[in-house]
Amino acid sequence: MSRLIFLLICGLIPSLLAQCTVKKTEPLFKRSVFEFSVNLLTRIAQEKENHFVTSTLSTWTLLTCTSLGASETTLAELKHVLQLENNKCFNNKYLKLANRVTNNNNTDVVFERSASIYVDSKLEIRNKFRKRISESGVSQIETISFEDSDKATQIINDFASRATHDTIDEVVSPGDLDDVLMVMIDAVYFKGSWQTPFVYEETEVSPFYNERDVQIGTVNLMYQTGSFNIRTIQKINANVLELPYGKNSRYSMLIFLPEENVSLYSVIEKLKLISLSTISKLFNEFGPQTVSVQIPRFKITSDLNNLKELLVDMGLKSMFDGSQAQFPIISKYPLYVANFIQKADIEVTEEGTVASAVSKAEFTFRTFPVQFVANRPFLFMIVDKKSEVPIFTGAYSKPSLF
Repeated sequence: MSRLIFLLICGLIPSLLAQCTVKKTEPLFKRSVFEFSVNLLTRIAQEKENHFVTSTLSTWTLLTCTSLGASETTLAELKHVLQLENNKCFNNKYLKLANRVTNNNNTDVVFERSASIYVDSKLEIRNKFRKRISESGVSQIETISFEDSDKATQIINDFASRATHDTIDEVVSPGDLDDVLMVMIDAVYFKGSWQTPFVYEETEVSPFYNERDVQIGTVNLMYQTGSFNIRTIQKINANVLELPYGKNSRYSMLIFLPEENVSLYSVIEKLKLISLSTISKLFNEFGPQTVSVQIPRFKITSDLNNLKELLVDMGLKSMFDGSQAQFPIISKYPLYVANFIQKADIEVTEEGTVASAVSKAEFTFRTFPVQFVANRPFLFMIVDKKSEVPIFTGAYSKPSLF
């Protein structure tokens, strides 16, 4: 009996390790990130009245990183909400895949994410956790004194300013650090050049309407006609247009325009019925079409300083509770996450590379182009087509002249 058990174990372990490869992990990683993103998006959209930008991938990655120091109930909640695997090997592969998404050598796209975990100097952090964080490559740990709140505030705000190219210069104030043990800061910045740029001369001030077809303001509506992927997806009651960024088309913006008499929030809620792979297959099946595109020129900076409440609502309760949090791998002292903050910035303009503009300008259109006019609330999603995960998502519903 004992020999049989011994042989069985020896047979299972290599088999299990053989399954833990990046290739086998990829579909699990895609599902985990997308479903977490949709669950968080529905809450952010409601909180921000359908006008925001966020990087749910960045939030997912930082929380996955935090799970490296958790145990018991706290770890179980993180695994459930983030859809992590019980096998640590798979979770390590998840983080490697997340790092691949942020590795960008495209000169036409600036895509940067910076994360830092600030810990009060009164707490001794275990070397085991520091090593795990360092190996993950998704965040850094910095120990500072929260007693000197002015200095600590300056350190954190300087980090945010550098990470966002000086577009966001304040994420915390001294009062925010009262009785705080740990602060997690996540800063994301994206600025991309279209593969086919919009023509400045074609941009014009146009009305912008709400979901009841009532004009609520004006926007600078950019215009171009070109060959783009576009499909109507009945499951979410929206028309989806793809606008590629950069020369290699690795990143693209998907614009979800609700059909008439369909609310933007209902489209966001129904995203759970599809996946980015579904959209990609539809695009590949039907191919590009000639499309007359009009979308607003816009810039959004979102201050998501209530992510803690949204994450608690999703099921991450114990990690924010000083009496229940379980982070024994981080420190021998009781520790909990005091807050979770994200600052996100996105700028969408007519800019693009000259070479791309010339090659695309030579198309001859044989049919009258499909009309895609985003002059009412819409959802946008910047995706990494290589990994098939959303890296930035947002909604536009409050018009302004930018």
